[in-house]
Amino acid sequence: MDKNKYPHRDHRQRVRDEFRKTGCENMPDSAVLELLLFYAIPRRDTKPIAEKLIDKYGSLKGVAGADPSELEAVEGMGESSSLLLSLLPEIAARAGGSKKPPECLARPGEIAAKIYGELKECEKEVFYAACLNAVGMMTAGRILCEGGEDAVTADKRAILEFAFDEDADSVIIAHNHPGAEAAPSASDIDLTEETARLLAETGIKLADHIIVGTDGYISLASTEKFAKLFE
Repeated sequence: MDKNKYPHRDHRQRVRDEFRKTGCENMPDSAVLELLLFYAIPRRDTKPIAEKLIDKYGSLKGVAGADPSELEAVEGMGESSSLLLSLLPEIAARAGGSKKPPECLARPGEIAAKIYGELKECEKEVFYAACLNAVGMMTAGRILCEGGEDAVTADKRAILEFAFDEDADSVIIAHNHPGAEAAPSASDIDLTEETARLLAETGIKLADHIIVGTDGYISLASTEKFAKLFE
């Protein structure tokens, strides 16, 4: 093959050889992503594309959980490559024998929408938690406690027990504001900070805090003002 027409051939082979030799565990996320993109972008240097994706989403896990339309907006990406990456969580769940395959969601918007659907009709304030695995898939979710019409006390021990039982890598917490807008209060922010610290002490990440109201829902992790709470 003419190297002038396909200048990245040798580099791609070196990346493949590295994978065969060391496996994914010893390769940085950008290199694993670069290798994956070989099979969707055949004649282009995928290293810069992989690096842009990691810079934007922070990790391979973050890339795999991103919305395909957002992935396509990254320079060098297209429909085939975004579809390949969005398939990763579903393939991982099927190959790993997830407990509840039909409930396994990975895209943040899908998870938030599911939580909204479960809490929007609750007449009393409830506290909910969802467990996510290493590739960002929601593997379990349930209401942990129930309060009154305008308040609920989050049971920190119940959060930890649920996370441990489900072997969670990260957790999303959520609660509702019956009859009120989905606007976070000062106590909601305090709860977010306390839960993030509590989970971090056990090596689990707090991925988001969803607040459900009469006007829809808000994802604190996706809101610029509160995003630092989840770093």
